[in-house]
Amino acid sequence: MSVSALLPRHIFGLRGDVKDNIHFVEENTIIYPVGHTVVSYNVETKVQRFTPGSPESEGITALAVSPNKKFLAVAERSDKGTISVYDLQTLKRRKVLVSSETGAKEIASMAFSPDGRLLAAQGGSPEWNLVLWVWEKSKVVTSVKTTNTAGNPVYQCLFNPGAAGEGNGIISVIGSGIFKCFKTAENSLKLLTSALAKREPQNYMAHCWLSEGERERMVLGTDSGELLIIEGTELKSTLQLDPGSTVLSIAAYSKGFMVGSDGGTLILFERDGEGVTRTYRKTKTLAIQGQPVKIRNLAVSPTEDTLLCTLENNQMYSLNLTNTELMKQDEMNFELVTQSFHSSEILSIDACIRKPIVASVSSDHTVRLWNFLDKSTELVKNFTEDAYSVSMHPSGLTILLGFADKLRLMTVLMDDFRLIKDFSVKACKECRFSHGGHYFAAVNGNTISIYNTYTFENVGNLRGHNGKVRSLAWLPDDTKLVSAGVDGAVYEWRLKDFKRSKENVLKGCSYSCVVTTPDSHALYVVGSDKKLKELEEVGGTGTQVTKELDTGTMVSSIALPAGGRVLFAGTDTGCIRAYKYPLNGEFQEFRCCGSAITQLMLTYDDAVLFASGQDGSLFVFDVKDKDPTRVVTKRELDGTSYAEEVLVTKSELEEKKQRMSELETQVNELTMQNEYQLRLKDLAMNEKVKELTEKFTAELDVDKTKFDTLLQEKNEQELDYEETMKQYEEKHQAQLTMLDGQYQAKIMAEVERYQALTRERDLLNSKWDEQNTLLVQSHERVIQDLTEEYEQKLQEEQVNLEQLQGERDEMEKEFEEIKRQLEEDTDKEIEEMKERYGSKLNFEKELGLRLKGENGIMKKKFSALQKDIEDQREEIRTMFAHKKELYQTISSLEKDIAGLKKEIGERDETIGDKEKRIYDLKKKNQELEKFKFVLEYKIKELKKQIEPKEEQIADMKDQVKEMDSELERYHKSCAALELNVGEGSLKQAGLHKELARQRAQTQDAHQAIRRFQRDLQTAVEFIQAPGPLKEAVKKLYRTHCKHTLDTASIDEEVLSEYDRQREFLEKNVDTLKQKLHAEVHKHKAENSKAMLENVALIREINDLRREIKNLKHAEMKPGAGIGAAWGGSKAPRRSTKEAKETLPPPPGAQGLGDSNDELRTEIDSLRSDVALLKSELAARNLRIAEMEHQVAPRPMSRERPAMEGFNQALMPEMSSQSEVMST
Repeated sequence: MSVSALLPRHIFGLRGDVKDNIHFVEENTIIYPVGHTVVSYNVETKVQRFTPGSPESEGITALAVSPNKKFLAVAERSDKGTISVYDLQTLKRRKVLVSSETGAKEIASMAFSPDGRLLAAQGGSPEWNLVLWVWEKSKVVTSVKTTNTAGNPVYQCLFNPGAAGEGNGIISVIGSGIFKCFKTAENSLKLLTSALAKREPQNYMAHCWLSEGERERMVLGTDSGELLIIEGTELKSTLQLDPGSTVLSIAAYSKGFMVGSDGGTLILFERDGEGVTRTYRKTKTLAIQGQPVKIRNLAVSPTEDTLLCTLENNQMYSLNLTNTELMKQDEMNFELVTQSFHSSEILSIDACIRKPIVASVSSDHTVRLWNFLDKSTELVKNFTEDAYSVSMHPSGLTILLGFADKLRLMTVLMDDFRLIKDFSVKACKECRFSHGGHYFAAVNGNTISIYNTYTFENVGNLRGHNGKVRSLAWLPDDTKLVSAGVDGAVYEWRLKDFKRSKENVLKGCSYSCVVTTPDSHALYVVGSDKKLKELEEVGGTGTQVTKELDTGTMVSSIALPAGGRVLFAGTDTGCIRAYKYPLNGEFQEFRCCGSAITQLMLTYDDAVLFASGQDGSLFVFDVKDKDPTRVVTKRELDGTSYAEEVLVTKSELEEKKQRMSELETQVNELTMQNEYQLRLKDLAMNEKVKELTEKFTAELDVDKTKFDTLLQEKNEQELDYEETMKQYEEKHQAQLTMLDGQYQAKIMAEVERYQALTRERDLLNSKWDEQNTLLVQSHERVIQDLTEEYEQKLQEEQVNLEQLQGERDEMEKEFEEIKRQLEEDTDKEIEEMKERYGSKLNFEKELGLRLKGENGIMKKKFSALQKDIEDQREEIRTMFAHKKELYQTISSLEKDIAGLKKEIGERDETIGDKEKRIYDLKKKNQELEKFKFVLEYKIKELKKQIEPKEEQIADMKDQVKEMDSELERYHKSCAALELNVGEGSLKQAGLHKELARQRAQTQDAHQAIRRFQRDLQTAVEFIQAPGPLKEAVKKLYRTHCKHTLDTASIDEEVLSEYDRQREFLEKNVDTLKQKLHAEVHKHKAENSKAMLENVALIREINDLRREIKNLKHAEMKPGAGIGAAWGGSKAPRRSTKEAKETLPPPPGAQGLGDSNDELRTEIDSLRSDVALLKSELAARNLRIAEMEHQVAPRPMSRERPAMEGFNQALMPEMSSQSEVMST
């Protein structure tokens, strides 16, 4: 094997995609994953301890720490999902848990039980099974599927921390539309009733159990920013974050809980209120400035002084919780735990010679300088674009960066990069300073440009590659440069004439890295063909592949120390291989990254190896040589140390000096001011102390006097209390004596009752003993039969077991003999082959391996037989257990038999009582059948008598229906008349308005004529004076002739229109009169018809009344039958007294009484119908009167219509109705 080993020194990075990736072990010790390793980091000493993952796994997916902080569970992606449990004190692996019940290749989340005995593991897709382990025994207790029917993902599982004394309590599981709680039983998980069963399912992102004493309270967060507070199986309350926010992580602490959201926002909630009504209120919203990303995980220290939060971009921040009240929301309250890390793939790294610095560039637009001695970050610079390559000058004061548009040479200052020169090299994926630092090479596509570092002159261009150049390597003397490209070409270039000195081209292979030996005798390259090749100069044939190793995987980068005893190779599986040099195929593998390694880099003294990964992590390894003669490094031999100089610009230095002087003056001023304030405070405090002393002295005197008075009152109350106690004791003694006598009498009565019960118990015991002996005898017989049966089966099983043991012994002997013979034959064959076929040694080794495989098969068969034997023993044990269960079953069945016999006896008694009851009911039923026959005969006779009356009633109902239809027609005609009357009233109102307008115009005209006459009379006075007369006439004209109107034409049109309107209205009035007259005659005819029908009905009703009276008298006649009772109105009337003096009625008279009752009910219904008709008739008359009242006073044109005919027609109808009412 190789003579060098890799020991991890420090790891820069964090895995942000691991579930629960941050935990506190102690107050100053935290645990987090980096690459394929779990790091235990002490914040104070900056010392890291490493727990590497399993070499065969594919990466870490989740972490969990036990509540007592003693054990760590690491979930890794593999074929069945592996969980490794480590001791946090020794970092040694305690258990490896693997089970196919997870149903997935990875574990999504884990949680320890409150006592640390159980471990819950939530499997991933596609099954999403929750597996419960007793991890110390590597035993699966149970498993259950937690996803829903749609197969949505599950994010997190947690134990209830407050249920340690309840069988490890409750496990909660959340996911997309999933919220379930399980109760841990002996060997199962019982699904509890969900508190959110009535709510619409949501995407639940995170949850946490709160420390609420006896109550089981939980806070649950959704992707819509809603927080649900759940207690038991009840939703207590809901809280809402800002719109657009998402709950990503929740952590509980003594005051409440904290929520991590997107945008780098942390929200603090504290308890508000006490008891059952306790709620939570938002107290602070803090943001991580410059990190607007998601907060994935939160962890609170054991003393609750510090909160750690990890972000989606692989950063880790801390928050001091001791002074959250003083924090301002718009300030940066978070601090980096160690330093910031790369958030995405590291593209290139390079180490410095003079300083302990390694530079890295990443696709997150940052360039970082790491100090691997101080384990810190020297400098971080953010750019607007990606930097593809980096190279550090040997002095550490200059850096070369390749961007998409240019290649930039920059000075490394104390806290910044300053640009020196831009070079027109686009998308430079590889650049390298020479070992002396006076030249640097930069790749421009398939061309290599050589520049002078100090003059920036392009001293030459190396052309020859047909594809992009992927790797460069300077020889130690800087006279030659080696390059490798994607075209499969490896060239060695001379810098004195920029010509190729060596070349090798392998088409179809894309090289990714090339290194050279210190003496430039050989080259080593790796590429897409998964082979490690050694190229050497072969005389006469040029540079050829002299050695080739199949790596079995893609190798992205290689590094060769100057000592030349080992060659390091980084693979795409995240492993570093240390190949023994010279190459013979032997290697040792170290798993570090969770993804592919992008580049390896050695320091100048070959003491430290750097490895960068696609996950943004940077690993620092110490290269330890196992050869004790080579433990001293090159730097120690030279006696040189790392440089500590830094570059600072003159302007910055002057600014810092000026700032220092300003701060010194401020410090002096503040010191003087503080001293003055302290003196003032001392004086004020002395005065206050004096005042307080006087005040407390006075209060002390007052308290002393109060104490004396209270002491005197206390003594008096004690004397009163003693007297009262004596009185109560005497009274109590008297009551005690009286109660003693009463209870003695009760006790004697109870003793006599006890003796009687004792005698009764002895009788029952003797009976029970007899029954018990009988049962015992029968039970012993059954047990004896079962014992003989199972002893026979046991003997058969023992015979089978002895046969199996014999077969096993024979197979063991056969196996030993075969093994001995195989070993003898193998030894003989090996000796013969060594003597005769020395060249075929490899073939014999393969044969030996095959024989070892057969030996392994035989061992497996042997182990299978042993397992069968154990199964047989286990089956025997189960049979004994089954035997005990059968005994128990027999005893329980005997008890059941006794109970059933007792129940059968009770049911027999019940059945006898029921049969007697049934016999009595049958007798009653026979009597009722006889009575039913008699009643049915009577009912038939009565129906024959009722049928004629029913026909008459039906005819009367038909007549009533016809009258209703006529009444409806009358209502319709009345409604039409109302419409016509309404139209007439509207027209009349229009005429009234027109008449008022005409009257107003007439009045205006009369007033104008009077004014004109008055003015004319005034003018006539000047009839003899022409001048004043002329002026008066002009004034008259101006006053009354302002508008010239053709009065003749206007008057004619108005009069014609007026006449036309009047004629139209008079015609309408005549038409309405005719319609009203017709309706009145029609209504009169309908009323007379209705009255005649009412009179006929009333006559029939009177006839029916007379018939009923006759029937009543007929009932009372002696010897009268049913026919006599219905003799009609011709039968003579008899008085009630005569009816009473008659003989008793015959047996059929009871049926006649029932029929009379039915007739009475029908007559009553007819009476109600007649009353209803009367009310409707009165309503009609009232309506007619209202119509008359409405129509009569309305003037139609200039005439009043005559209503005498209407009144004359209506009066006879009203009088006839009144007569009917009186009858």
